[in-house]
Amino acid sequence: MNQLSDGYEALRSCSSDSQLENTQSLRTSDLISLFKYVLAVAKQIGEEKAWHILESCETEKRIEWLERNTNELETKGTEVEKAYKTFLLKYLNLDPKEVPIVEKTEKRLVYKSYNFCPVLNACKTLSLDTRRICKLVYEEPTQRFLSRLNPKLRFRRNYKKIRPYAGYCEEVIELEE
Repeated sequence: MNQLSDGYEALRSCSSDSQLENTQSLRTSDLISLFKYVLAVAKQIGEEKAWHILESCETEKRIEWLERNTNELETKGTEVEKAYKTFLLKYLNLDPKEVPIVEKTEKRLVYKSYNFCPVLNACKTLSLDTRRICKLVYEEPTQRFLSRLNPKLRFRRNYKKIRPYAGYCEEVIELEE
């Protein structure tokens, strides 16, 4: 398991609300520190380049997880269902109730993310726009993860329906022809 999955597992295994709040607070605090560091580096090398370095680190972390956890890959369902289960339920260790599927065909799956999100909390704390940070840092790593599962899979995020501008983040996994 990677640190992200370990963090989500810790969240789920907390026996009390205060433990859950403490764990979430620590995860948010860590990300706030990391984002502050990226912003400091950005003063030296430029903001786009600094965020892209973090994006590269995130991509590497996700690919390493796939390489270490080939036994964790979902094998049942359509390609989009397998991608949803592997990425969201196994890698991110989310509960399906936190990321309900709202539309599903053989080649397209749409879900809404309601889960605890330290990126959202860090962005709110630092007055950063989640639309920008999620696009710059987290979209490509997710695409690369899915492409490793199947090169025809595509990840999209609806930036009109993203927290805190909406009550959830709407995301799509599609299988191209």
